Amino acid sequence: MYIDFIKMLAALAAVLGLLFLLMKLLRHKIMPKQGLITLIHYYPFAVKKGIAVVKIAKQYYALGVADGGISLITKLEGEEIEVSLKENMVECSDKEGFGLKRMLQEKPWRLPWK
Repeated sequence: MYIDFIKMLAALAAVLGLLFLLMKLLRHKIMPKQGLITLIHYYPFAVKKGIAVVKIAKQYYALGVADGGISLITKLEGEEIEVSLKENMVECSDKEGFGLKRMLQEKPWRLPWK
């Protein structure tokens, strides 16, 4: 009985090891390094519709995103966007408890079955 348990643990370790190696090899395809195009902000209006601010090389653009395609709304001034991003980061860091902790504290929540 113990031998079967040890075999099972060895097989599990081998499978997890292979998955780890596979993830290491495919890491750049799954999570590519930051390239020339960066999504700065996306604001959805409906399902598959919204406005995106993207940075391509050193230029900022506002794009309309819809189910049928993507269209250029306007080219944005890079300095204004960077100042706005820095102000937004300061506002977020000033708030107490950023992230999941803040979300859980802001709204009282309960389990659906209670």
